[in-house]
Amino acid sequence: MRALNRVLATVLALVLLLGGLLVAVEIVLARLGRAPLAVPRDRWGAWVRDQTWETPAVRAALVLVTVVGLLLLVAALRRGRPAALALPAGAAPPGVRVSASRRTVERALADAVRDVDGVVAARALAGRRRVTVLARSMTRSGDPERRVREAVDERLRSLGLAGSLRPRVVVSYEERS
Repeated sequence: MRALNRVLATVLALVLLLGGLLVAVEIVLARLGRAPLAVPRDRWGAWVRDQTWETPAVRAALVLVTVVGLLLLVAALRRGRPAALALPAGAAPPGVRVSASRRTVERALADAVRDVDGVVAARALAGRRRVTVLARSMTRSGDPERRVREAVDERLRSLGLAGSLRPRVVVSYEERS
């Protein structure tokens, strides 16, 4: 979600910057008594003077601005995936927090799943409370889903994350042609 927030913030900032520059240029041109550059001031001014709060166009614009503002607020307040996952302190001194990067945990889980017989590809996505492991197997024999789940559980136990991350395993099967 961080990437989406960054893109939205950048686009919004550019729109506001360009809009502000356009308004500044139009104000300077109006003060100098010159013709407008992009905004037909006289026509827009007359249209705005004719509008009231009950006009459908005004209400639609207000609803649109409110909805866009609320969507931006929700996007900004929504927590994304963590950059690091807290690990148990183990032998660390009191007061020391131990963590591993989310990507490292994802890579470790994917590597453990790739070591399972019959699995040809694996990917893991870790969130705050759950980890989703996607595996692709060449065979349905030997219950690959159970073996993948066991590999994920074992790796989570070895990292000390067995109690804090709920695993979700999805195995797809590749048909041989």
